[in-house]
Amino acid sequence: MNATTPPGARARYTFLAAFACLTATVSGGALAQAVTTSSVNVRAGPDRFFPTVTWVLSGKPATVHGCVDSWRWCDVTVGRDRGWIYARYLSVPRKDGNVTILRGGPGLGFPAVDFSVRPYWEAHYADRRWFGQAGHYQTRWDRRRPQPEWKDPSATRKAGPG
Repeated sequence: MNATTPPGARARYTFLAAFACLTATVSGGALAQAVTTSSVNVRAGPDRFFPTVTWVLSGKPATVHGCVDSWRWCDVTVGRDRGWIYARYLSVPRKDGNVTILRGGPGLGFPAVDFSVRPYWEAHYADRRWFGQAGHYQTRWDRRRPQPEWKDPSATRKAGPG
């Protein structure tokens, strides 16, 4: 854009650039909806030792950004709040009925995401009273037990008499 650019061109250019970015974001990594299966806490990280961001009633829609690779916790937006919900409390519709993310795991198509306290908290919780304790929570996160890998529950069979 320069001094000879017509007056309305800058607004049109800005709109088109914003639209192109939005389209690329949606088509490149479309977010999916889940529904809470119970009243549940939204946490500031993927474990119950993290502070509670908010509390959500059963049946509320949640936009899922991704889940940690054990498929036990998912990064979600519910209303205006961003945080983590235990995957047993998130359900998605399937042709054969609803399935929780904990049960459906990677077969549901959600991306696996990594988590680190400081960058996530700086992006979403800089105004929260517990923001200054990010180092403490990062240490706890780093010292946690490794999570078992996700296993398909339908592949698990009970051993019969034999």
